[in-house]
Amino acid sequence: MQSPVRFTDTLPVIIRRYDFILLFLLLFLVYNTVSGFGTISGDVAPASLLPVALLTTHTPYLDYATPFISSPHYSYAFPLVQGHYVSLFPIVTPVLATPVYAISYVLCNLFGVTFTFNEFFLLAKTAAAVIAALAGVLVYLSGKELFSKRIALLTTIIFAFATSTWSISSQALWQQGTVELLLSALLYLIIRNEKKESLVYLLLMGILSGLFVFNRPPDSLLLIPVIFYMVWYQRTKIHYYLIGGILGGLPFLYYNYSIFGSVFGGYADNLSLFAVNGGFVGHLLGLLLSPNGGLFIFCPVLLLSLAGFYLIYSNRDSHIRTLLLVSGLAVLLEILMYSFWNTLSASAAFCFGPRYLTGLIPILCLFTGYFLEDWFGTGKAGHQGTKQWIAVAVVGGLIVVSICIQFIGAFYYLWSSDANKTMNDDRAWNITDSVIIGSYTTGSPKITGVSIYTLPPLPPLFDYNFRSSGT
Repeated sequence: MQSPVRFTDTLPVIIRRYDFILLFLLLFLVYNTVSGFGTISGDVAPASLLPVALLTTHTPYLDYATPFISSPHYSYAFPLVQGHYVSLFPIVTPVLATPVYAISYVLCNLFGVTFTFNEFFLLAKTAAAVIAALAGVLVYLSGKELFSKRIALLTTIIFAFATSTWSISSQALWQQGTVELLLSALLYLIIRNEKKESLVYLLLMGILSGLFVFNRPPDSLLLIPVIFYMVWYQRTKIHYYLIGGILGGLPFLYYNYSIFGSVFGGYADNLSLFAVNGGFVGHLLGLLLSPNGGLFIFCPVLLLSLAGFYLIYSNRDSHIRTLLLVSGLAVLLEILMYSFWNTLSASAAFCFGPRYLTGLIPILCLFTGYFLEDWFGTGKAGHQGTKQWIAVAVVGGLIVVSICIQFIGAFYYLWSSDANKTMNDDRAWNITDSVIIGSYTTGSPKITGVSIYTLPPLPPLFDYNFRSSGT
């Protein structure tokens, strides 16, 4: 007689099969663990409030947000157009966040709860945590297709906790969080299509590409590898991709034209930020290495991506490796494009580190994964002895330092004064006025506890005060 199958026997199988769900829950809870809520940037205020307007008035008008419209710190983000206040910024991110708000909206109606503006921003934080966690899951799923499972998980840990995904994308509804999500999804769909071709994948890639363009137009350069893949490897089926692009982008094109009379809406004015002159060299170095805004200063573990890219360049034995090589070119062009902006201030002001370059982190993390797979992957015997231990020490040190920096950004930066959050070219290079150190020293005496939120209006999953607010 066959013995019955016990739940404890099937549990490991379930965990292995649905590990991505457990990963999402873990990332979401970590991202939604907070030490408090500070003032927000005007750049994310409209995105935080627009889903409420979509759910309650079924329009994109933000006329109800008078406390922010009348504030000199936020009014620039709410232009008056055709008799209504609207978002100066693209609306793809708040539209994608609306389902999270909708769940909370239903719960509020069921329990008779009325939200305040402060709770809207708590909900925005929750939506940002969802977006960042989904991006992390997609990086993990891509990693499992490219690397051993152990390296895929390590790559995901780096992406999730050792980069600006934690300190920027998961903290508020920045456009860069959505860039990370859409880019991660596009890369995963390409990897899946290489494994088993599907017209559905191509259609979805088109839809996501349409959203990508209208979410943050300057970051459209990151679509170069996707377009290369379609033209070079899927030319006969490219019409599915184009149809998807129309479906994904047309609603936002219509919005931009009907409200602003421009393809890119309120972002059309940003063309004035470009300045083609010799100053781009300093800005290029600043974006990567400046003490208060450099990508490799706030995320030093991403230095490993350079070695990973070299490995990809040395062995282009598949469509995916060739695609990632082209992705490296797109990353370079993206950084170069931002170096022609006339100041570093916008890229690192009122955020912890290199916000403008946060969107390209999924690509850099996959490069890093290739390096880790080459040195530490299953069955790798090419690096032994002293070299192996040196590599472990260097990689481990970079990961630990990066996570510590991002931890400061996630829990201490919000307590900083506005003076510590401002930025200009001089301060970007001022090593004696460190944003990282200043955030820690300013925030340390102000933090009184931590809370883990799930979804407002539900109470916190965990709420612990380790000292009174008066001490």
